[in-house]
Amino acid sequence: RRDGTEMVLSYAISEVTIKDERLLTCIFRDITNEQQASARFRTLFQRSGQPTLLFSDSGLIDCNQAAIDIYGLGSREAVLALNPADVATPLQYDGRSSAETAFEHLEPALRTGSHVFEWRHQRPSGEIWDAEVHLMAFQHKGKTLLQFSLQDITSRKKAEQALRESEERWKFALEGAGDGVWDWNIRTGHAVYSRRWKEMIGFAESEIENSASEWSDRVHPEDKPRVMMAIQDHIDGNTSSAMIEFRMRCKDGRWRWTLGRGMVVSRDSEGKAIRLVGTNTDITERKRAEADLRVAATAFESQEGMIITDIDQRILRINRACSEITGYSPEEAVGQTPRLFSSGRHDAAFYREMWASIEERGAWKGELWNRRKNGEVYPEWFSISAVKGEDGKVSHYVASFIDISQRKTAEDEIKHLAFYDPLTHLPNRRLLMDRLRHALIAGSRSDSSGALLFIDLDNFKTLNDTLGHGKGDLLLESVARRLTASIREEDTVARLGGDEFVVMLEGLSLNLNDAAAQVRLVGEKILQALNEHHDLAELSYHSTASIGITLFAHQTDTVDELLKRADLAMYQAKAAGRNTLRFFDPDMQAVVMARVALEADLREGLQQNHFALHFQPQVAADGSIVGAEALLRWAHPRRGMIPPLEFIPLAEETGLILPLGNWVLETACARLKVWAASANTAQLTLAVNVSARQFRHPDFVEQVLAVLERSGADPQRLELELTESLLLEDVEGVIAKMTALKVRGVCFSLDDFGTGYSSLSYLKRLPLDQLKIDQSFVRDVLTDPNDAAIARTIVALGQSMGLVVIAEGVETRQQRDFLAANGCSNYQGYLFGRPVPADEFEQLLNRA
Repeated sequence: RRDGTEMVLSYAISEVTIKDERLLTCIFRDITNEQQASARFRTLFQRSGQPTLLFSDSGLIDCNQAAIDIYGLGSREAVLALNPADVATPLQYDGRSSAETAFEHLEPALRTGSHVFEWRHQRPSGEIWDAEVHLMAFQHKGKTLLQFSLQDITSRKKAEQALRESEERWKFALEGAGDGVWDWNIRTGHAVYSRRWKEMIGFAESEIENSASEWSDRVHPEDKPRVMMAIQDHIDGNTSSAMIEFRMRCKDGRWRWTLGRGMVVSRDSEGKAIRLVGTNTDITERKRAEADLRVAATAFESQEGMIITDIDQRILRINRACSEITGYSPEEAVGQTPRLFSSGRHDAAFYREMWASIEERGAWKGELWNRRKNGEVYPEWFSISAVKGEDGKVSHYVASFIDISQRKTAEDEIKHLAFYDPLTHLPNRRLLMDRLRHALIAGSRSDSSGALLFIDLDNFKTLNDTLGHGKGDLLLESVARRLTASIREEDTVARLGGDEFVVMLEGLSLNLNDAAAQVRLVGEKILQALNEHHDLAELSYHSTASIGITLFAHQTDTVDELLKRADLAMYQAKAAGRNTLRFFDPDMQAVVMARVALEADLREGLQQNHFALHFQPQVAADGSIVGAEALLRWAHPRRGMIPPLEFIPLAEETGLILPLGNWVLETACARLKVWAASANTAQLTLAVNVSARQFRHPDFVEQVLAVLERSGADPQRLELELTESLLLEDVEGVIAKMTALKVRGVCFSLDDFGTGYSSLSYLKRLPLDQLKIDQSFVRDVLTDPNDAAIARTIVALGQSMGLVVIAEGVETRQQRDFLAANGCSNYQGYLFGRPVPADEFEQLLNRA
């Protein structure tokens, strides 16, 4: 180089012709570092004490001095002249030729870079020797080179062969004893398995490969860590042998328990284990027997009491649970017979049947009452089995039992809860229905009749609301005691729920007139008993009841039908003024059926939109129309127009008033929105009746505001009419709801004023805008001084409180003039117009 240092170049010279002129081209590169690396490799290669051969695709290209020595040829050239086939024996260990097995060793070396295997060599002299070959593949100058490092293991192989030959005898002996034998070369991973070893896991002789993984892959995953740790401890010299129990997977997928024993039989000069041999013994049946014993022992000492006797029923053994349940120790029980525990509750016939079952079927189970050591009698669930020997004869008896005292108590409690009322401890509806079914059957067979008395306490709700539910419960308990005392022991008193009771009488005369007379006497006795004052925790309370009665004498009557009849009769007693009794009238049934049909039609009408609003004008003193009342009409598709008085009470009772009231509110607000667009109707107010049930709904305020929001109606044009019945319950809640809507502009009118239980103290607190004189006062205002006085009083009261007063039901001009003369300023009634559909009402406005 320019700086005076030397370098080694690699030249490539070639001749080319360009325009008939011959030129020489020279391409060169600096290979100084490669030459130096090659020199270092050469030095290490030659100095290695391990015989090493270097092959390329053209054959053997180099060897070191150790290789020259092991082949005994004296020179490098003599070794390089060898044909690779000359250094391998014709046959390898497994009986295949060296040519057939060569690729099996070359392929992993080419894939991973290195491979270790054993190979049998032959010197030029013909001498056979064994080598452990370390094969390494690497790239050099674009070529693949193979380096073979050899280690002479001839002596070790001969020793192993001698050991194998000497072990054949003990292997044969172990095979005869039923053990499977295996032989594992730890270095190569090669393993040999005996025929018996393969049979243990369900394989034929030729179905298992000679690989250690064939064994390890079959060890149960839960056992494998323990097994490998035991083997490794022995290989490391920590134990004299490896012995462990584990599960192996058979050919059919089942797991079998095996006892594995292994011992290192060969180590190298450094003490590393080379070969491990051992046996496997199938211990599946032993493990199963051990498990059965554990289960049996666990079962015997379980929570169940157990007794074992001999054929003469002498107790041989009892378990701890038996001692705990009975109180007898094993020392006290052994040698005795089970009569030690007898309670005396079962007669001889019971035990004869028990032993007959044991002799016939070999077992008996059932409920048994026994006695503890302390004398306490208790129930058991008892099971006895006969144990037979190989000769088929009974040798022992085994009895197991559990104390079911708590279960029996729980069953009684559950039965009581299921069939009895928890407050009064009377039969409940379920038990009553069951007894009534039996009474119907028994009556048909015995030619007798029976009766149901449906009893409902009068004004019970008022007691609960005013004095509290505690006092109400005390009254129910007192009533239950008096009803029970008023009837015969064979009759039934039941509580259906709330303040409803039923008395069922049986064995009455088959002549219904006589039976009715008998029942009337009982009913009157009950009324008299209930009329006496009740002591409710130092409070003397007077209560009455209404009783409905129905008779039954034929099995054709159904239980449900009888209860309905008695219930209807009870309502008839209520209608008759309470504190009385009434017998079922068939005409009542027709009314009820009509009511059921009407309810079904009402539900259908809501779904099919059969309802409409009619509007009745409300006028001022000068005759001008200032508003209207929205009145609900039902156009029934088959029955025509149905008056509100026929279906509104039913809607209230069934709860249908809620969706019906919401529909009315939605429709009325939509009409207000339409009226707001016309000068003739923009200033009109629209009154909508709100039922007490609808107003008490928790979301009533939110529902009204939501309807106003959706419709866009002016809240100041909406007037909600409330009845006085609302004031009887939760006055504070009523005021709160009215105030919440009043703030948003909604107006309120108190309808039917004077017909209920008006209280001036409540009236002054309600945010009202209007009082409405009921038509019952207006109708006779000209002929009845009392009605006239009431009308004048309402007008004066309204004026004093700053409220608008409107009179409804005005039908004559004379009525109107009287009201006007006394200061009433607004009117509604047939004199000014009947309720009409929206289009007719708007025509009326145009004419006005």
